[in-house]
Amino acid sequence: MNFMLSEIVQATGGTLVQGDPKMRVGRICTDTRTLRAGETFLALNGRNFAGDSFIAEALEKGATGVIAPMQYHGDNFPKGAFLLKVVDTTDALGAIAREWRKVVDPTVVAITGSAGKTTTKEMLGFICRGSFSLLATEGNLNNLVGLPHTLNRLREEHEVAIVETGMSEPGELTKLAHICIPDIAVITNIGNAHIGNFKNMEALIAAKAELFEASPRTATAIINADCPHASIMAEAFEIPEMVISYGQNPKADVRASNVELVSPYGYTFDLRILDVTQHVHLKVYGRYQISNALAAAAAAAAIGVPPEIIAQRLNDFDAPKMRAQTEWFDGFLLIADCYNASPDAMVTSLRSLNDLTLPGQRYALLADMLELGEHAEKFHRDAGRAAAEAKVDFLCTVGTNSRFIMEEAENLGVAAKHFATAEEAAEFLSRKLQSNDVLLVKGSRGMKLENALLRLKEVRAAVRNGEQATSMEESSNQA
Repeated sequence: MNFMLSEIVQATGGTLVQGDPKMRVGRICTDTRTLRAGETFLALNGRNFAGDSFIAEALEKGATGVIAPMQYHGDNFPKGAFLLKVVDTTDALGAIAREWRKVVDPTVVAITGSAGKTTTKEMLGFICRGSFSLLATEGNLNNLVGLPHTLNRLREEHEVAIVETGMSEPGELTKLAHICIPDIAVITNIGNAHIGNFKNMEALIAAKAELFEASPRTATAIINADCPHASIMAEAFEIPEMVISYGQNPKADVRASNVELVSPYGYTFDLRILDVTQHVHLKVYGRYQISNALAAAAAAAAIGVPPEIIAQRLNDFDAPKMRAQTEWFDGFLLIADCYNASPDAMVTSLRSLNDLTLPGQRYALLADMLELGEHAEKFHRDAGRAAAEAKVDFLCTVGTNSRFIMEEAENLGVAAKHFATAEEAAEFLSRKLQSNDVLLVKGSRGMKLENALLRLKEVRAAVRNGEQATSMEESSNQA
């Protein structure tokens, strides 16, 4: 980023207390742990932190200026640095990012949805690399802090920016769309993620529609033709005039047909983009990945990627880390699908076990789904029924509400066991898993199921090396 300080003042509507309006402002940092000399420190204040308490440290590290909240006194502020005060530093960060996005002016693709937005973003990025100079959201930096940081990384040569926009309450997507000004807006689906934060499904649909409503009328809307809530949204809310639909619905503009299973996992299908058909072999776990691929294909087509390139790149795509990531380990198939978990995603991930052709046993380690409020018991019981439908041979659960998963699955004849920690569940599973078995690991990010994956591999490696694996219980007793 490269602005004159006067442009930062104008963008934020702040008050320049000290500094030369003509000086250049480059990278903006919000974390003193990563701040480098010559950068600007923006003091974010939140519920659990106060960025203005780190201003002195930032200046000691060589920050050339500070963007601070109005309440900051600025006592003994060094003369060589600039001080800009703003009403809200988070809003200021977004305003600066919006202005820089306008300067660089790439084609901006904003992606949201109850499930699949990160994988869709990764698929779209994979398709576009090689055809365009590209910037994409790293990880899931998709909120009012993460999105501006992504946009502020834009360089003048970037032609395309793919940004993920997350939402957990009303109004968020309006703010995010105002910052990134999408040229292409994608809503992967509207399910029950974060439903505990909303009065009802109608309110959740309205919150998702904000991405379309807040986008320019000249933008392109990418809509899931297989999602009934998306159809309701398209009829009830104002959306951009240009619409590209996708799905397995035969009326969709971008659609999949002739879907076939591939051993041991994956799918082939005919990808039709308007009037052009290409054959695709998608080498990832989960039938729902077809929908993600179609969303990415629709957005890529809107950007201008030729259909044959879209199909070729989808053929080579691998799932992102912990998002239906597959790995053969000690002869069994490990499916790490534990970066996040909405009720819909949990059910579809479990049901996809029925598409596997492995001859061994099916195991699942499931943890709580968060932010469901009064609906928590219902959706966890739905997951238990899905585990039974998927013919899971043994189910392990971790967490408070996951007991409802276990209870429902047991009532339907599934062998199940509840554990106090994910690590204990991993130790139990390490003794059971054999060649050609499959283990699905799924739960909300806050449940930290990656710890189970680490422990499982540690125990199996110890056994393979002829060592005595110490259990968590034994370690606790020794301590």
